[in-house]
Amino acid sequence: MHILKVDQEQRIVYGWASVITEKGVPVVDRQGDIIEVDTLVKAANSFMEHVRTTKSMHAGEEVGRFIHSLPVTKELCEALGIQSDREGWIVACKIYDDAVWARVKSGELTAFSVGGRGTREKIND
Repeated sequence: MHILKVDQEQRIVYGWASVITEKGVPVVDRQGDIIEVDTLVKAANSFMEHVRTTKSMHAGEEVGRFIHSLPVTKELCEALGIQSDREGWIVACKIYDDAVWARVKSGELTAFSVGGRGTREKIND
């Protein structure tokens, strides 16, 4: 998902790591999958607890670290008194690597790509 805000001074980029519904309609991702709310929340929690590493294009050494994370679900929005037409996962990443930061500033890097592994389940129509 696209980077939505850049804090130049702190070298932090903000945006959606994943969007799973738009206006209540499930989003089909690039692999043809639909991610359930519970699955996304568990994955986001595990990622923030155990990983948080940022790499450039999923390879090489750590170039930054995810420092903020908010799974946005209908249930959580209602509890917090906020409104969103999307459900998904909002993140903020602090970039330490000068070369990667230059690519963010130039507009070459414009989005997040969160890697992961999952188990596919066939859903009957």
